[in-house]
Amino acid sequence: MLKTLNRLSIGFPLIVIVLMLTPAYASQLRLVEGATLFYKGARISSGIGGYETFDASIKLLTVNQTTLVFQSNSTSINSNISSRVTVKYQDGIPTYADYLTALVYLPPKCIAQSLYGDLEWTTQINILTQTTTVVNKTSQILDFTVEAGTFQSINITLILVGPDYGTLTLIYDVNSGILIHEEWIPSYGDIIILGLTMITYAPAMQQTIINLILPAATLATPMVTGIHQTRRTLHKRSHKREQQTKEATAKIAFLKKPFYTILVGALLNLASAFLPWGQSAGSQIYLPLSLPSALTASTLSSISTATLVAVSIMAHVTAILAWLTIAIYIHTNKRLTSQLVAIVSSALAFVSALVFIQTGLTPSLGPPTTLIGGILTTAGIASTILLKEP
Repeated sequence: MLKTLNRLSIGFPLIVIVLMLTPAYASQLRLVEGATLFYKGARISSGIGGYETFDASIKLLTVNQTTLVFQSNSTSINSNISSRVTVKYQDGIPTYADYLTALVYLPPKCIAQSLYGDLEWTTQINILTQTTTVVNKTSQILDFTVEAGTFQSINITLILVGPDYGTLTLIYDVNSGILIHEEWIPSYGDIIILGLTMITYAPAMQQTIINLILPAATLATPMVTGIHQTRRTLHKRSHKREQQTKEATAKIAFLKKPFYTILVGALLNLASAFLPWGQSAGSQIYLPLSLPSALTASTLSSISTATLVAVSIMAHVTAILAWLTIAIYIHTNKRLTSQLVAIVSSALAFVSALVFIQTGLTPSLGPPTTLIGGILTTAGIASTILLKEP
């Protein structure tokens, strides 16, 4: 067990380091029904409260060659806004939009024309409330970085005149046609900036199977421990109940109160792997490689590709080690081993929450749950050491 623990303590940090150093290139974006695009926004005003951030999400309801319908949601400290938006296409060119900034997707034909400097399509879009006219348009090819990654992009800048006049900048991923950055600078009013942070997809069967592996391993430890302990209990009842009860009591390495503290901590660590860890624009974000992401959506972003995967691995390993502590404690006399395993479990709980905070996502239920679990496990182990049990 100690050899296994030593290998884990050496190998796991290496896995985390490799994941953290993975380049945040994300050319694999794709536009499919059921996907949700998440953006981080900022509103800059010259008045009171001159700078405000908000989260925005776009849930794709209908995606085909002629129609794009999505549900737009944005949340800030002071407001929650939701609307249903429609964009129409004909022959690979946008022909209608509820509003100009709703062009969150450009088809390949439109991207190709724009790459060659043909931006005439920008003047031919019918807007639901037509209040502006495009008088100048430019494009530029560049590599552009947002939270969702670094993309080979095209920057389309439009000068608008009319009641709503100013400069509109739209930056699209060349490979997928998805809007990754938007900036509206009016000649009056608030400046609005949006940047893509992540996309969630309904998982394919292969991804679902991969996402089930880590949760299965996480659930296996408490299940095997519980089944084994049940069999032991039934066996005790049929063979020398009193004598075996005394032997089992003498074998236990922890006192009752520390044990229950560690048990509650292990339950919380287990629960945290299945709870949402973040939230954005009213949507809950689950860890990659987890059971909820296998059943609902898998997350793709610059922070998830490396950091969230690392957090997910740490959260699941935390739960596995917490229950391994209990298994060792119940079935062996290796007190030092069980204490070391518990310490590693607690440390990973704290590290996983700390690393998640670095993503900038708003924490949900997962981080506090694993932190409380780690604290309880640490308290239980500290009690067993301080009390110097026999």
